[in-house]
Amino acid sequence: MTELPKALAMIICDEMIEDKRTNKKSLIGLFNRIVTNQFPSRHKKMNIFFSLTGGRGKYKTRLQQTYLPEMKVLGEIEGEIEFTDPTAVMEFNFELNEVAFPYEGKYNFQLLIDNTPVIERIFEVVKG
Repeated sequence: MTELPKALAMIICDEMIEDKRTNKKSLIGLFNRIVTNQFPSRHKKMNIFFSLTGGRGKYKTRLQQTYLPEMKVLGEIEGEIEFTDPTAVMEFNFELNEVAFPYEGKYNFQLLIDNTPVIERIFEVVKG
């Protein structure tokens, strides 16, 4: 069995900017709560940034959005990452547009690697 990468960070934010010259990343507008006027609601844009290490080779990734009170999966995005050096830190970002939040309450974004959860983030969507 291949050893899975270890998660160092998972951050939800409005924007991720990468400097082309230095490859440094800036995370803008970090949050863990969304306030909306109505349900169902859509959040125009959000980014979910990950930092992983300890991987060897290629892995399938899946970012899954779940409404926690019902454990209902609302959406997922699949991708692939590749580590050429197990000591390297792999940073990547999912940019999500028009994210649906049908209900008030707690939601979860979870990163699965080769169908195994490695990190998750719980946040709230409330009417305000």
